[in-house]
Amino acid sequence: MKKVCSFILLWSAAAGFCPLAAAQDQPTASARVLKVDDSGTVVLDPVLEMQWQPPGRSGSTSLVSASTRVSVQLNLAAWVGRSGRIYMTLPRAPGPTVRATWKTGGTLLPGTLLSGDRTLVYAGPVTGPVIRDLIEIALEADGARLTQPEALAFGFEIELDQ
Repeated sequence: MKKVCSFILLWSAAAGFCPLAAAQDQPTASARVLKVDDSGTVVLDPVLEMQWQPPGRSGSTSLVSASTRVSVQLNLAAWVGRSGRIYMTLPRAPGPTVRATWKTGGTLLPGTLLSGDRTLVYAGPVTGPVIRDLIEIALEADGARLTQPEALAFGFEIELDQ
């Protein structure tokens, strides 16, 4: 019988975490990167019990996955009238690499993110003080490396145009 694996989903404002940009997505010399207040973001099922995936062609697998919905609310009031790019971040944790893939309600861009990286979710002018979207997010990881419940501290940052 395989062990039970789980993730606890947090967002940076709730976790008090300040994410750093991944090396391949460093800001350009003419841009400023700032943390976005996502304290209004709510994970509908914050504790996810991961499910073991069926064996592949090799006859074995250690891949686990789960999904949930997240009501994203980004406070952009400080940047109304400015233009830039918003990224979702997921800092690298000591456990296995996590792949997050999501679909959106249309306000933010759908995408995929590996722990330790960041991915573009919005580009253009900031026309209002708040961006809201409902995303369906799926997580995958190597279950063999999950020895205890792990907390994932997602966050957002904005890279402003000058």
